[in-house]
Amino acid sequence: MDMGRVTPSFRQLFMSEVEELKRTFYKAILDPGHREAFNQLVRAWCSEDTAMSLASIPCVLDNMNLMANVHNKKCIEELRKRIKDDDEKMLELERRMGELAKLGD
Repeated sequence: MDMGRVTPSFRQLFMSEVEELKRTFYKAILDPGHREAFNQLVRAWCSEDTAMSLASIPCVLDNMNLMANVHNKKCIEELRKRIKDDDEKMLELERRMGELAKLGD
């Protein structure tokens, strides 16, 4: 008599789902930014698989939420880059203003 595990663990189901999403969903994403956002979400999911194993999420909205998360992640990363670029420009302007102020003294 086989006494092995009858139901797969969350980790097995999770990894199977991630592989299926990579094989189907990811390949259908056209926007490179969305693809990168998806990759970042996969990394985040993999680092939080224990927390996810404690949650139960209904299936119908999963794909809709997944795409929303991918899109939101893309937007967040674009905004982070713009803020970083703006911060660098502001620091350069402040440096130049300081130089001009010294010349005026």
